Amino acid sequence: MPDLNGMMLFSAVVRAKSFSQAARETGIPKSTISRKVAQLEEQLGVRLLQRDTRNLSLTQVGVLFYQHCASIRDEIEAAKATIENTHNHVSGSLRVAIPVSFSQELIANLCSSFMRLYPNVELDIQFTDNDVGLVGEGYDIAIKYGPLQSSDLVARLLLERQPILVASPTYLKLNGTPATPQELMEHRGILLGTSRSAPIWPLGKGTRKTMVSFQRKVRVNSAVMVKQLVQDDFGIAMLSNAVCKNELANGTLIPLLQEWPIEPIKVYGVYSSRRQLATNISVFLDFFTKRFNSHESLQSLMI
Repeated sequence: MPDLNGMMLFSAVVRAKSFSQAARETGIPKSTISRKVAQLEEQLGVRLLQRDTRNLSLTQVGVLFYQHCASIRDEIEAAKATIENTHNHVSGSLRVAIPVSFSQELIANLCSSFMRLYPNVELDIQFTDNDVGLVGEGYDIAIKYGPLQSSDLVARLLLERQPILVASPTYLKLNGTPATPQELMEHRGILLGTSRSAPIWPLGKGTRKTMVSFQRKVRVNSAVMVKQLVQDDFGIAMLSNAVCKNELANGTLIPLLQEWPIEPIKVYGVYSSRRQLATNISVFLDFFTKRFNSHESLQSLMI
């Protein structure tokens, strides 16, 4: 397959009518352009340009090939313009409520990248675990954990994370390893949640689901702090596998009761049905989903 960069440089030479002028217009050294065009001719097995000390002209096959190169260049420019126009025409303000348990560093990076892509959008980001009212409190989007109550709001599934029970090897050595959900009642638990969260873990799925209580040692709404307290041997916790992937791999955290798989944690983007066609909401949720489902985000999402 011909090199696309070589094709574009060949097209630039033809439009400029000389290698020197093409170099000035593209900012690429003349020697580089000459080498790329020669490599392109070698790949194709034909001569595209006739060169002498004064003149530069296209061969017959060069004329046909240039027409295709020019067409490809026009398509590339059109695609680029479409993206630029889309980004520039997305405008307005967005007020977004995000749970406190999300990584604030990651959200900051996400918002920076979003605003570079969509410079005409003004963001208002609020970290809160309150059940905010989208209309009454002026929010455009609320990021929420599921399951959600049915309402006239639109809920878009953004991502899922698999929760697991974990403990440190030292804690298990001192207190024993629970073999059944019922045995968790004898253990200390570190609860990831708000002040209203009860010391209960939902284990299992479907018809094999059970709600297990435990002795709450501490409750905190930061997964980073919960993970640290577990590693410091204070008790058992339920965290997403993304949060403790590295610790599970190196053995500093041990998974528990894996025969009781837990329902995935689901995160939704919720917005008013009256605004479901708003472009700024759509592009923000698209960007949010892609960013958090990237490899880097899997390691950084603090839920």
